[in-house]
Amino acid sequence: MSRPARAVAAALLAVLTGGFALSGPAWADGPMRLDGQVTDEVGALDGREGEVTAALDRLRADGGLQLFVVYVRSFDGTPAQEWADRTATRSDFGRRDAVLAVATHDRSYAYAFDTDFPLTDAQLDVVATVAIEPALSANDWAGAAIAAADGYRAVLAGQAIPSPRIQPGEPDPGGGGRGAGTWIAGALCLLVVAGGVVLVLWLLRRRRRPPPAPAGPSTAELTTRANDLLVELDNDLRASERELALATGRYGAEATAAYTAALETARQDVAEAFRLRMTLDEAPGPDEATRRGTLEEIIRRCTAADGRLDAESEAFDALRDLESRVEAEVAELAERRSAAQARIPAASAALDAVRGRYVGPLATGIAGNVEQARQRLEFAGSVAGQAGEAVAAGDRPRAALAVRAAEEALAQAETLLDAVVRGRADLDAARAAIDTLVAEVESDLAAARAAQPANPALAAAVTGAEQALAAARTAVAAPTTDPLAATARLETADAALDRALAEVRDAAERAARARTMLDQALVAARAEVAAAGDYIATRRGAVASQPRAWLAQAQQHLARAEALAVSDPAAALPEAQRAGQLAAEAGRSAQSNVDQWTPPGIGGGGGSDVLLGVLLGGILSGGGGGHRSRGWGGGGFRGGGFGGSGSRSRRTGGGRF
Repeated sequence: MSRPARAVAAALLAVLTGGFALSGPAWADGPMRLDGQVTDEVGALDGREGEVTAALDRLRADGGLQLFVVYVRSFDGTPAQEWADRTATRSDFGRRDAVLAVATHDRSYAYAFDTDFPLTDAQLDVVATVAIEPALSANDWAGAAIAAADGYRAVLAGQAIPSPRIQPGEPDPGGGGRGAGTWIAGALCLLVVAGGVVLVLWLLRRRRRPPPAPAGPSTAELTTRANDLLVELDNDLRASERELALATGRYGAEATAAYTAALETARQDVAEAFRLRMTLDEAPGPDEATRRGTLEEIIRRCTAADGRLDAESEAFDALRDLESRVEAEVAELAERRSAAQARIPAASAALDAVRGRYVGPLATGIAGNVEQARQRLEFAGSVAGQAGEAVAAGDRPRAALAVRAAEEALAQAETLLDAVVRGRADLDAARAAIDTLVAEVESDLAAARAAQPANPALAAAVTGAEQALAAARTAVAAPTTDPLAATARLETADAALDRALAEVRDAAERAARARTMLDQALVAARAEVAAAGDYIATRRGAVASQPRAWLAQAQQHLARAEALAVSDPAAALPEAQRAGQLAAEAGRSAQSNVDQWTPPGIGGGGGSDVLLGVLLGGILSGGGGGHRSRGWGGGGFRGGGFGGSGSRSRRTGGGRF
């Protein structure tokens, strides 16, 4: 068959296929953003919209629940409960919003509620069994929504769930193939086929044109998605690490081995995703196709890591089983809180010592730690009290969520206080190392000046070392100094001298010098990595993806340096130096994020320092009421448990009918 003939055949097939497709509706709908409480994509309500709206209004007025109902023909191959949850997410649902989604052709449905809404899973299941499914099974599409609203309203009021008054309807609304609709569709089909003749003739005569750009998200949308996933997964990893540490301390390494393995694999995926993210900022930047491919790979790796964490989250929650031990957990929280409060005077003294001697990113990063720790401790006390109240009221799920929030606040308070003490020690160590480094650089300078014949690289290295020495001496003489910056500059100058002198030194001498320099470089790198990590962990509500990417790469370089330290110190040295550089950049970038941070709306609870502090720490969600809300003050508890996005999502249920 000739090329024109093939074109004609393809065009006719497309026309005929398109024409017959007009005889039926769109076949599937992906998760969507709901703009109104009733969304009917298939005409299922058939004039009964007013009845449904009235039932939803009663529920909202009497029960405080805003129920959204949506009818589509198919869930587009997505599991029903996932479809409902993703629709809730896209619709920015809050604590008192829920969705009931029905796929009329698939004959499946699902509902999604915030985890903190005051209906238990058992109550939701009873409403589904008694009210929703009987109506759906009889094709009473409007009746299902009305029964759901009346059922939830009854349960919230402590009353019996009324049985639905069934009004059977069309089995597959919007499905086509009946009555006048068939004739209309057939006529449309004939018109389309007739028009296709003209289309085919035009196709034969037109010149070849470039194919249209492939459909899909824009590069900007991919970038936003990748950055959001990196931040979310980094936060999930941190929360999972904390949860795993608590569980391992209680149950032992053997009982938590599977979760440790899942966490480590997820961590590797995210670390590689961060590495890929950094390649997008290199100069010159990648071309468009490469950039899109990299972003898609970042998204793939983040999604894989998310799935690995979620696959273990249910079993992990069963292991910890906070609900059954909530009273003991509250008592332990009180002890931990008292111990942390007792550390504040010593931390304050350490911070005063730092302020009197040091400047620079590390000193700046811990300057507010004591006050932040006080705020976290106040919050922990408040939500621990809420946990006790919830236990007394018989609401153990709510109590468990409050315990998790208090644990996270206490962990952050302890990290903040630890960072002050460690920061002072690291700055003191870096200051003490300057004298040793100065002696090392002076020795190398003497060797460089004596080297014959001199070369341009050696001359440049000598100049750089002389400048670094002068800067270090000035810094040491100043009332306050940044010893880590001075150390980094001396290390860089000495490394340049070592490279220039490599030809006149034997291998043994080079290895010995690298080993000496490595010890000092590792001390500085560990200090920078720890400082940046603590800062991001305790301010993660404000920190974007870029500083996290730098920190992830710094951690990888530091790990390689430590692995090579004994066997190959010459190779380990640049790894340690690079780790320190990246960590310092991560810390500076994170501080910039926090300085520019605008707290999210926190509702009527006011903008207290405590509430702002826990929002900054990522313990609370914003006041906008996203689907991960957990309800405290103007915002809500983060999930905070072991797992990925699935463990932070809404409670869902549903099935076939």
